[in-house]
Amino acid sequence: MKKLITIVFIFCLSTISFAEEEKHTITMDRGFFTTSYTIDGQESDVNAVEYMLLTVYEANDKWNTGNVLRYVSWGVAGVGGFFVGYGAAQSQSFDEDTVNGYKRTMALGGVIVVAALIVKYIGNSKKDSAIELYNELNGKIISNGSFSFDIIPTEKGGIALALNF
Repeated sequence: MKKLITIVFIFCLSTISFAEEEKHTITMDRGFFTTSYTIDGQESDVNAVEYMLLTVYEANDKWNTGNVLRYVSWGVAGVGGFFVGYGAAQSQSFDEDTVNGYKRTMALGGVIVVAALIVKYIGNSKKDSAIELYNELNGKIISNGSFSFDIIPTEKGGIALALNF
């Protein structure tokens, strides 16, 4: 029994020492309305990219921050657009003081929309830096030189135990 456990242990260690994680390269082509993603030159969707980013913590964190900023910019742009539309619709009255107030509302809405565009630009730059960071750190062992282990996702949809020495 002792020999069997020793043989299994040696087999596991040799398997771990020769196992390598595949290095993938993600590219992102941002168009005017859509964004296309490729993984190793093959067209892919955003879900596959997000799955690949799970293996590099810093890249995944930046990607999620970029997504949050994108959703916030959509909400802020919607509020700004409402102010612009409301001011334009209500400025049809003939009272000059009221019209000037609604013009200020339209200007405020325009400023809010511009602020939303700036937030969206910041979110896109976070997502770009996440892709660059993933391509740089993918396949490298990121540790402080001591023994560590993590549970990471596999390509087939399972989980694996990753040991770093």
